[in-house]
Amino acid sequence: MKKLFFLLLCLLSGGMAFSQQFTLKGVTYDHDKSILPFTSVYIQGTSKGTSANTNGEFQLRLEKGKYSLVFRAVGYKQLIRELEISKDTDLSVVMEAEAYQLKDVLIKANAEDPAYEIIRNAIKKRKEHLTEVKAYSCDTYIKGVTKLKNAPKKFLGREVQGELKDMGLDSGKRGILYLSESVSKFNFQQPNKINEEMISSKVSGNSNGFSFNQATDFLISFYKNTVEISDLSRVGFVSPIADNAMLFYRYKFIGTFREGNDWINKIQVISRRKYDQVFNGYIYIIDDSWRIHSTDLEITNNAMIEGIDTLKIKQQFIPVKNGKWMLASQQYDYAGGIFSFKFLGSYTGVFSNYNIEPNFPPKFFTNRVLKVNADANKRDSAYWAGVRPMLLTPEERRDYVKKDSIKLWKSSDKYKDSIDRKANKFKLLKVLTLGYAHQNSREKESWRISGPLFNINYNTVEGWVYSPGLTYRKTLKDSTVLIAKLNGRYGFENKKLTANASLGYVYDRKHNGYVGLSGGTAYTDFNSNYSAIPPLFNTISTLFSKENILKLYKKDFVNVISGRELSNGLYLSGNLEYASRTPLINTSFRTASRFPDKEFTANNPYPSSGNDYAFTAHKALTMGITLNIAFAQTYIERPDFNIRQGSVYPKLQLDYRKGIKGLFNSDVDFDYVGARIFDSNKKLGILGAFRYSVAAGKFLNRNKLYYMDFKHFAGSDIFVYTQFTDGFLMLSPYEFSTGKEFLEAHFEHNFGGLFLSKLPLFKKLKLEEVIGVNYLSSDVIKNYTEAYIGVQRFGLRLNFVKNFNYNNRSGTGFRISAAF
Repeated sequence: MKKLFFLLLCLLSGGMAFSQQFTLKGVTYDHDKSILPFTSVYIQGTSKGTSANTNGEFQLRLEKGKYSLVFRAVGYKQLIRELEISKDTDLSVVMEAEAYQLKDVLIKANAEDPAYEIIRNAIKKRKEHLTEVKAYSCDTYIKGVTKLKNAPKKFLGREVQGELKDMGLDSGKRGILYLSESVSKFNFQQPNKINEEMISSKVSGNSNGFSFNQATDFLISFYKNTVEISDLSRVGFVSPIADNAMLFYRYKFIGTFREGNDWINKIQVISRRKYDQVFNGYIYIIDDSWRIHSTDLEITNNAMIEGIDTLKIKQQFIPVKNGKWMLASQQYDYAGGIFSFKFLGSYTGVFSNYNIEPNFPPKFFTNRVLKVNADANKRDSAYWAGVRPMLLTPEERRDYVKKDSIKLWKSSDKYKDSIDRKANKFKLLKVLTLGYAHQNSREKESWRISGPLFNINYNTVEGWVYSPGLTYRKTLKDSTVLIAKLNGRYGFENKKLTANASLGYVYDRKHNGYVGLSGGTAYTDFNSNYSAIPPLFNTISTLFSKENILKLYKKDFVNVISGRELSNGLYLSGNLEYASRTPLINTSFRTASRFPDKEFTANNPYPSSGNDYAFTAHKALTMGITLNIAFAQTYIERPDFNIRQGSVYPKLQLDYRKGIKGLFNSDVDFDYVGARIFDSNKKLGILGAFRYSVAAGKFLNRNKLYYMDFKHFAGSDIFVYTQFTDGFLMLSPYEFSTGKEFLEAHFEHNFGGLFLSKLPLFKKLKLEEVIGVNYLSSDVIKNYTEAYIGVQRFGLRLNFVKNFNYNNRSGTGFRISAAF
């Protein structure tokens, strides 16, 4: 009875405490009574606050009492309103445009603009302000909205109106494409330790999904020399107060205004050159302390950004404690288009309840930078109404309701069947080119057979070849995935019909865990590690140049593969294969025209004429193990899967391969060890991005190995080549494979348009400059070196290459590649 009484008392007292909280709602306007969006609202002397939405609407939950509310918007006078809250309250707030003064500044003709002295002072204090807060924690609210403004009637021959309607857009092909919200607890410690916990998440139209919002996306600090904005550019953008900012910017003093006891200087930021990686707009600097008060800056596609045309960044800082100022709100506004689809959006973060003297426990910071709680998407509308600091607009509220209804409809069997009927229609042209696909949405399964157009090729071993493929995929109830493939092959000259099949099971998405079994008969490239000669290129080369560059052998095989992340940054994979290997010879000698001065080479990886077999038939039982190590790799932990974000340190790959002699009559007997150190994206600020790879290996035992067991390299000696991270541009893919030891290195730097953006004829092309060096030395070839320079755009690259020590000679050439 006492326990029951105590429980009732707790519930009642909790209800009384809750009843003391009231809702303050309001709208912010300018002096013309026009809506003033994204005004910061916070309680004076604290960091508790919110931000108005795009309609100027704001909301705060407050307990009964007296408050001094501060209203701030870039370009407007700070307003402080005294309020007494004893009930739910509506408030209309009118903000006056800031009146700028020259504040005892005398500007003479031909004199330096006073903005330069202000910026110099801000540059001097840059490092101090960057690191003055050693650690902090805060509450974070993020809302992302992307809207479609226009779309074509058709895209790639398909009507898009119906699909856009299914996504919740109106008949005018306009509306919200994506809407999500998240609430997190964010913790930071200098220099770059992060621990973020996403407490709640909401995605319009996907109640079971988790938002991809992340507070670190808002850690753009103009106190750093370069501002890195991921996925927008390979290069960093120069801050208006960087140490070298004067080389990139001109400044104009607009005026100053008073805010409390502080004088705020408004400085216009102007790029010196149109196509530099810089900002334009306004930065507000506090006099005497020379810290950033707020920003209103913009970058455009002139600055070599990808995917969007413009990005505006607005920041507002507030005083928190002991003269320290922290970010209160940040807003990204972006607009762009692709293939006649025009879109715009905003990405807003509100930061409140700062603690700049936190006491973090030992081992609080780990390599996990963000954890999304499993119940983050289980919050109801009542929770969001109480926790959401930024009110939804009517359009956003409608979008949640509409897309919830759409999701309900899409989850119905009737809808799934209608989608399947539409997708499963037989269209002859599509079948001949892309193949035919069939899906069953109810059972979460699909199958696809490839089209003949891209599966008919020619080689001198089989003649014309048709190699269709059938793929089956099923997602099981526990979100694991089963994939089965059947690959057929028929050679019209050698009249051989072969097939092989594989079965793969992805059993652990979170840790990339998979197992696979494959077997059958395959016509395999001797350099199967890289397949540097695509069958289509070999077809063209053989028929039109009488150069049969692709070399094949036959294997009847069974193969088992497996891989899984053992722990963060540690990934182990391996395979075991038993194969009966058979040499093949040329059976077809067709060309599109006569080449009296040329002869087909033998189907042999070494340069030779005639038509001899490349090796003797044999059996091989081989195994391989690879361990990939990413030191101190940071990652995001989600309930459904993890997102690996990479490491500041080089990665390490360790390889071991063994030929097992005697077992199942296996003829091979070798042991190979190899190591590779690499980094595929080392950013160097405005200078671009750098990647490198250094590898070495040795056969410890080479009692019996065949050419296909050698260490092969990603070589290419054709004009159009496949881009590999560790590739050579003018090296034969077969001739220089080794069965002993080797050392190879690859270095490449992408300047991201640093130079070409300054040249009048190249500015608008947005070409990226690339330079690189490849090196290889082994028992077969000594000190082979390639140096190249190239330009690229949208994954297409043109390189000019010069090589050295290629069979004691050097050469030059051009290479074209595509890497999408």
